Amino acid sequence: MRERHILKYPVHSDPVYVKASCGLVEGKRWRGGLRFLGIPYAEPPVGQLRFAAPVKRSKAFSTLRAVRFGPASPQRTAFPEPFARLSGWSGETGEDCLNLHVFTPGTTGKRPVLVFIHGGGFFIGAGSQYLGDELAKRGDIVVVTMNYRLGLIGFNGFSELFPGDERFSANVGLLDQRLALEWVRDNIAYFGGDPGRVTIAGESAGAASVGYHMVAERSHQLFHQAICQSGTINLFAPREKAEAVARTAFRLLAPSGDREALFTQPADAFVNVFRKLTARFPGLPTMPYFGGGELPDSDLGGFYRRAKPVPLLIGTNRDEFTLFTDLPGFSFPVGPDDMSGWLERATSPEKARAIHALYDASRAGASTLGTDILFRASAIHVAESNARAAPTFMYRLDWPAKGAFARLGATHSVDLPLLFDRFLSPFRGIYFGWLPDPGRRRLSERMREHWVSFVRTGRPCADWPAYEVGMRKTMIFDVADRVEQDPQRERRLAWDGVCGPVP
Repeated sequence: MRERHILKYPVHSDPVYVKASCGLVEGKRWRGGLRFLGIPYAEPPVGQLRFAAPVKRSKAFSTLRAVRFGPASPQRTAFPEPFARLSGWSGETGEDCLNLHVFTPGTTGKRPVLVFIHGGGFFIGAGSQYLGDELAKRGDIVVVTMNYRLGLIGFNGFSELFPGDERFSANVGLLDQRLALEWVRDNIAYFGGDPGRVTIAGESAGAASVGYHMVAERSHQLFHQAICQSGTINLFAPREKAEAVARTAFRLLAPSGDREALFTQPADAFVNVFRKLTARFPGLPTMPYFGGGELPDSDLGGFYRRAKPVPLLIGTNRDEFTLFTDLPGFSFPVGPDDMSGWLERATSPEKARAIHALYDASRAGASTLGTDILFRASAIHVAESNARAAPTFMYRLDWPAKGAFARLGATHSVDLPLLFDRFLSPFRGIYFGWLPDPGRRRLSERMREHWVSFVRTGRPCADWPAYEVGMRKTMIFDVADRVEQDPQRERRLAWDGVCGPVP
């Protein structure tokens, strides 16, 4: 049995110490549980390691004071200071960003573990936005969130430009996540978790990351269940786009053509260049790409079939795409020609026309088509494949946002404040409005109970039936939940066999 030491100061009971494989870690008590924040899981990815695969820490800590959230990857912050700190994000960024946060009810016992990978389009976001205290206490589970490299530093095609240069690896942000999962395997038992019962989860880019780990064989031994909220690996880019983005970025960052400039430029230079790339490359210019590292060029259907079959909870929000069409700051190609072009690249012209005919020509129709292209169709494809080998549970969230987002309906990310009780606090009113809403509160309670039940048992609560090919029972979350059999069947049939990377 592993040795575990918990030391407490008799005069001041707030600090808690755990001796783990990574060293002696100081945490703190918080709201009836324990927090261990900003624990490094890799060597700092700086200097010649800026674009390389992460390196496991070689030395244990003598004492690590893990009482503050660690820095997130360099990025353009979603909120200016001091609002970023108020929103639950630490606001601190830096290249030494490979750290994680542990929320646990206690350090004894063997609890199921939920590892949540943050979203943000692979260019913004932080683990500190997702506070796991409430879920950990509610389900008697351990919650882990992490930071990983983002933007041009974490996701670039430089290895395509400089083959053979080991300082450049493809999709290093995903490799960061895997090393964090290895840390969980090696250390979480000291924090009251069971390394044999790990659920990986994520939303948007985080859900696409979960899809990657389900496909990548080197990740398979590190988790046992999965949750995908609004994303799968269809959010990855083709190799050709990654290489084109890399060439443009290289010209902007190193006008002399000397690759060494990529290692001497300050981190802010990559954030600034990212902004310029969004004008040249609509959508998300920096994202994981197929053909890079462990992701060979392949059709998405092939990836879905080779994914590790595990108990899976997967779903989308009804109006995902409104966030990208109705709010400034996004550059997705959303015109009719853009959508038609994507469909024709993904399938035959005849099938593309048949799909297009299911959506009217209004702005709302274009938004529904965008939701299906980016999110819903691929989620169904993954569920169909996984359900043949493992328990699968499908949902659709129909609850419409209130407040500033009211016109967006059940938009992208509206699930997050329903599941994480302090997500974007105190600005949750942009999702919820400012008046008491007992129906929304009850919905939030039900969703949290389903999620923690799945983490604990591999199944949500009893009123949510499994998604099975043939029946396709789907939980529809709203003020009053319901189960529908094969919802929007005509659209599902039209999209059968149609899948491709994002526009």
